[in-house]
Amino acid sequence: MKAKLIKLAAAATLALGFSSAWAQGVIHEGEVVDTMNGGGYTYVQIKDTEKTYWAAGPQVQVVKGDKVQVSEQMWMTDFKSSSLNRTFDKIMFVGHINKQ
Repeated sequence: MKAKLIKLAAAATLALGFSSAWAQGVIHEGEVVDTMNGGGYTYVQIKDTEKTYWAAGPQVQVVKGDKVQVSEQMWMTDFKSSSLNRTFDKIMFVGHINKQ
């Protein structure tokens, strides 16, 4: 019985560690090469050392050339923004867009 409780506690601790790491997300940094606001969101096209991609998060003031940091939460493909009347092939949704 004691061994089962220890295994259960270990599994719960491991699961909590994974879920908190997942919730934080992978951190991405780069330069804003394009940006627009719509529907309460800011859309930024970010160029990092390897690639260029779109991200969207709560509305903030950023301009082309700003360095930003975002925390990955969810990727979507073929996302249609009705407020911008635009479809993004692939876009990352984030909790915050932080200027560096």
